[in-house]
Amino acid sequence: MRWRQVVLLWTVVAVLAGEYWLVERTPPEQPAAPTRRRFLPVDVATVREVRIARGGRTIVSRRDAQGWTLVEPAAGPVPPDLIAAFAGALTSAEEIARVAGPEAATEQFGLDERAARVEVLTDASEPQVVTIGDPNPNGTAVYARRADGDVVLIGRQVRDYEDMLFRAVSAGHTPPAADQGAPVGG
Repeated sequence: MRWRQVVLLWTVVAVLAGEYWLVERTPPEQPAAPTRRRFLPVDVATVREVRIARGGRTIVSRRDAQGWTLVEPAAGPVPPDLIAAFAGALTSAEEIARVAGPEAATEQFGLDERAARVEVLTDASEPQVVTIGDPNPNGTAVYARRADGDVVLIGRQVRDYEDMLFRAVSAGHTPPAADQGAPVGG
């Protein structure tokens, strides 16, 4: 081989390496992850009162400078942190999927008399009313509906906190403290 052939081959290798480095090596652009819409467009810091009605029973709680207090039932032993957790879960819940439109039959989603009707009062806006129904078939989410809208799926955590609130009021005692070693939500 002559030295010109060697230089030519090294030039071809350099060009191919440059092309790989600049063009082929760059990772393809990943599509942006779809952002989910918040179920209740309310900031938890502005929530002043939460009313939950289910099965003929009502829980009313208000937040003041000291934190959450239970208003109804008056002598209810519900811890303020449980009320705060419910309000936080509800205001941060995202719409996982739209299931049906406003004209959908409510019975199949548990959005009838079995559902919980939640009214959230804030500092500035008018009250937000939502209905929380049954869990979906695989139990990972619950059906919910704003007063003005579609049936959507939201995270199961909202329903879990709601159940804990009603159990605490009906049992007449606070729920047991969580195991300190257990993961949050588990």
